[in-house]
Amino acid sequence: MKGRRRALLALIAIAALVAASCGSDRGEDESGGADSTPSETTAAAGGGVGDFGDLEGVCGESTGGGDVPADPAETQGISADEIVVGTVSDPGFEGRPGLNQEIFDAGQAFVQWCNEAGGINGKQLVLNERDAAVTEYQPVLEQSCQEDFAIVGSGAVQDNFWPDVGAACGLIDIAGFSVTPDKAGTAGRDPIEARSVQPVPNPSDLYQVGSYRIIDGEYPDAGANSGVLYGDLETTQIQAQRVEAGWEEIGHTIVHESAYNILGESNWAPFAQALQDDGVQYLQFVGEGENFALLAQAMEEIGYRPDVIAQDANFYDQNWVDAAGTAADGVFVRTVFWPFEEADANPATQQYLDLVNAIDGKVAQLGTQSMSAWLLFATAARDCDVDNNLTRSCVLEGAAAAEDWTGGGLHAPTNPGSNEPPECTIVLRVEGGAFTRFAPDEGYDCGEDSAEPYVVPVDIG
Repeated sequence: MKGRRRALLALIAIAALVAASCGSDRGEDESGGADSTPSETTAAAGGGVGDFGDLEGVCGESTGGGDVPADPAETQGISADEIVVGTVSDPGFEGRPGLNQEIFDAGQAFVQWCNEAGGINGKQLVLNERDAAVTEYQPVLEQSCQEDFAIVGSGAVQDNFWPDVGAACGLIDIAGFSVTPDKAGTAGRDPIEARSVQPVPNPSDLYQVGSYRIIDGEYPDAGANSGVLYGDLETTQIQAQRVEAGWEEIGHTIVHESAYNILGESNWAPFAQALQDDGVQYLQFVGEGENFALLAQAMEEIGYRPDVIAQDANFYDQNWVDAAGTAADGVFVRTVFWPFEEADANPATQQYLDLVNAIDGKVAQLGTQSMSAWLLFATAARDCDVDNNLTRSCVLEGAAAAEDWTGGGLHAPTNPGSNEPPECTIVLRVEGGAFTRFAPDEGYDCGEDSAEPYVVPVDIG
């Protein structure tokens, strides 16, 4: 049992690396139905009813078309009035209740808003929340195979089952995020063959280093003494290898790497001392925020602080900042999403906040990733339905064909079908217990003024 629990917690840590940290403990629910009517949230922070950010007419009453093609393999879950979709996440995991609840919350918020606006070309969305609870991804996906038209906005720990279960049964997936290489794939992979598209791709063979280049410009000597601390299982080690490979591509030298117990350590002081002894001045911690908060405090207690601590996007989470206290100040966090703290300057971000807050949901970057996936699905489904071709193939092809996709303004531009990560980035820094913008001064830094690429190949064998 100890080994099983250890493996499960390791998988949780992997999901955190790719996406975001745990959510609230709100329970399972189903949203949707044909009786919704417009409300004050329908056009919250956007333009007209059914607009989201700079996307016009995402949802609304029927504008023509709407017939259901007579092909059950392509149209399961579709009727003249409804589209049945599923979302998979893990909030029911007994070892960490509420895990990634923000995925379900984003789905509930979008479905409520879309149905109030009239649905997708007049068809109401019905949402089936598929709680995989970490260990049950395969059976809930098998259930989805029997009922849902598509999987939308999902993010689940054990998504390595997707090719042999979801794709094999004919489902399509417009994902909030993908964790494993089996699901995330490599750059340039065929999204039609994979039957999966991510609005913000995260392939296993390319790595975004723009944020590190920005930080290196301010701390040019720190990268010569780089160190990585990671959870002690293969999957977290692979992520650490990607970090190291990316760093080496931009000229860093790795002087320290070590593993910690993925379940946590009773004493983080030896790890802090080892980092100091090896002269680490550029550090990344691969894992969850709660453990990192303890390491940061241990470093503070011995009077040691690397010049740079650069964390991935899952650390865009106030929970670990609060846990770390003053030890969190100065930590860098990278993101391709518009900061929540600047929502007043970005209608799409404000609209996401308004819609999720309207259902008393959890706000987190993982939720914005899911929201972008819902928007990508809805726009593709709308266009297919208007053309009397609301089929799985049409929706998947439409999502894969999107160019300069921003989720209405939620994030930097991407080309989902290419399965390549975006060049653009924003670097945040914790100051006074809050996230603040470090670079660029405004907007995104997409490397236009850099002689070096912001995305590099990585080979981790």
